[in-house]
Amino acid sequence: MHCGREVEQAERGRARRYCSRSCQGRAYRARRDRRPPVRRARPTRLTPVHIAATAIEVADRDGLDGLTMRRLARELGVATAALYRHFPDRDALLAAMTELALAETPAPPPAPHWRATLATEADEEWRLYRRHPWILTVLARTRPPLGPTLLDSLERAFAALDELDLTSAEMLTIYLAYSGMVQGLALMWSTDRGESFGAAAIATTDPVRAELAELLDPHARPVLHRMFAAEPHGPDLNFDELLTAGVGLLLDGVAMRHRRATE
Repeated sequence: MHCGREVEQAERGRARRYCSRSCQGRAYRARRDRRPPVRRARPTRLTPVHIAATAIEVADRDGLDGLTMRRLARELGVATAALYRHFPDRDALLAAMTELALAETPAPPPAPHWRATLATEADEEWRLYRRHPWILTVLARTRPPLGPTLLDSLERAFAALDELDLTSAEMLTIYLAYSGMVQGLALMWSTDRGESFGAAAIATTDPVRAELAELLDPHARPVLHRMFAAEPHGPDLNFDELLTAGVGLLLDGVAMRHRRATE
């Protein structure tokens, strides 16, 4: 009852609350006017940086195979066509993602020695792959997407090698050797997700360890037998330590090959 009049109830059916339809309408309008207006939040302004940052989150979670323009648009709450106004294709998006991921870490302070510079650059590259495993497939190619941050990293590495008075071919060979080592270890790590790799991982599983022991005959394969069958758990390998040791060995070789310059 809204108008104050008494409502006559029928003998059957649902109980009436209003004396007429006009009374019911007035009651509805009164409730509507008392209700505060709904304020919808304005959508976040779509920018290339916001798109690339969201794409990095998707790739970190689902890998590059899980990153599509359609899925990214769904994450952002926009139409897929809106993304193409900022990035004409997926390669352009990957280039922006790579530059943004590389820019997360500030440039290291200048090192006093060529070897310290290369060791630092290798360590930073390794940490990058640990944070964003998807970026390995983007950078491990002969023509990676070049941006200011990646070029700054390359400049630091080649400037360090330039101290040894090497040819361009020699500098490129050394750079690709140590960077390829970092990428190879990152590939192992991303596949096994930090577990000990290869036979060392297999040797820790009892059923497979017994089968492996049969294959590693001490007479036919004595060294492998000693490493992976005779020892209780096989060699204990830490990827961080392995990277440091591997880069150190490679730089030892560079110093020996170019002894005059490194002395």
